[in-house]
Formats: sequence, C-alpha cells, structure tokens
Amino acid sequence: MTTSEMNLSASLHYITFPSLHETPLVIAARLRIPSHVEGKMPAVILLHGSAGPSAREGGYADAFNAAGFVTLEPDLWAARGLAGGAGGRPKSVQETLPDLYGARAFLAAHPKVDAARIGVAGFSFGGAAAMLAATRGHNDVFLPGGAFRAIMPVYPSAWIFNCVPGFEFGNLVDAPLLLVTGALDQYDNDPEISAKLVAALDESDRAKIRIEVMAEAHHGFDMPGVDVEVSDPFGNQGKGGRVIMRYNPAATEKAHSNAVAFFTAAMAER
Repeated sequence: MTTSEMNLSASLHYITFPSLHETPLVIAARLRIPSHVEGKMPAVILLHGSAGPSAREGGYADAFNAAGFVTLEPDLWAARGLAGGAGGRPKSVQETLPDLYGARAFLAAHPKVDAARIGVAGFSFGGAAAMLAATRGHNDVFLPGGAFRAIMPVYPSAWIFNCVPGFEFGNLVDAPLLLVTGALDQYDNDPEISAKLVAALDESDRAKIRIEVMAEAHHGFDMPGVDVEVSDPFGNQGKGGRVIMRYNPAATEKAHSNAVAFFTAAMAER
C-alpha cells in the first residue's frame, strides 16, 4: 500500500468511466474524496505522463485532498493495452482528449463535486493534453460554451506548441493557466521556452497565463525516486536522444504548494 493510498484525509475509490470517443473506452481511475469537507467540492483531474500512472499523481492528490479538493487519477494506457514509455504510448496526444473530457463528465455528475469547479493538471504527455484543452479549437469539440475552471500543464514539452502541426496554441478558453517547466528539462533545452511561447501570443491570451520555471529541475522532477535517462524522439526539441529524468524533492514541495494555491484561487466560489 502506497503512502497516498493510506491518506486518511480522503476516501479512496477505484472507478471506471466512459471516454467520449465514438466507441467509448472504459477508463479506470482512482477517485479520492476528502473526508473533512461537507457539501459539494471542487475537483482536479490529474493526467499522467508517457510512463503511465505513478506516485507523482498521488503526491499532488495528497496535497489537493488536504486542501479540500476531490481528485481523479485516470489510467489512460490500460484501456488501450499500452505499456508506457516512448514506445508504449498513444500515437498522438489528441486521441486522449476524449478520455480527459469523459473524466470531466464523470466528475460533473458526481454528487460530491461542484460541476462548475473542475480543473485539470497534466504532466509531460498529460501536460500536453492539458495545453490542448486550454484552446478553443480542441475544448469546444467536447465542451462548447464551457471550459475547465483552471488548467495546469507541468513540463508539457513546451517547444512543440506553435511549432509542430496539431499543437497550435492560442485562442484560449476563459480560464487561468499555470504553465510549469523545469529549467534543466532536456525536452525543451531552454529555460526560457515557456516565456517565448507566451510572448508570441495575443495579449488577451497572454493575460490568462502564469509561468513558473522550477530551478534545478529536470523533466519528471516531481516523480519520487526517479533518476534515469531515457531515449525519446521528442527530446532535445525534436532532435531525439537521451533525456534525464530526476527527482527534486525541494522543487516537488514547491510545485505541490503552488498547485494548491493556484487552483484554490481559481476555484474560489463566485
């Protein structure tokens, strides 16, 4: 049993929900509901990266649950029979968006969740999905006239946006976005990559985004125990090659704190 499974501040439920594909996939997920809060609560969906579900999502869930948020951690790979990693993930980020919006629909119908206060945080591959969900072009296919209340992509390989076809980023939904990157992330190989991306946007879109560059932080800085090198064709701004993933406990603690503060402010009842 993991530390997050023993979390006494929330009840743990293993559930499934349908994706919004034409032929729905059955997506398994961990749902955690704070035990110390009465009434309907805000919720955050936590999207894993290429490696699949990990202790990273549970760490953020612990912080969110303690702050009174429901959390949902979908396993996007199991329904597809994928093993994870650079060779075991879906062919595109876009094909997982029906999973994300299926997760939102599940939460919106849950009796303990305030349907008007549902956000998403994604990491790496999941971070790229969160970035796309921030655009009207993708969001309005699944949620016309609506949007996630707040969006937090964490090291989403920011270099691909407005550079690789299919990753157009602009015309954003009316929601705040906290873009978190690592200064040492070798997917981007540029600690200023997020600032450059945002600077090129229209003024109305720039106003919705806050940037946080984590010092001394590699890709996967918030994955406990991780210290590996992987090979990924998306690494080094698409040149491929080796990418370091290394846990940084100080950066992780700061990221958890920032995440809770960001979503708490964004989801304050109106």
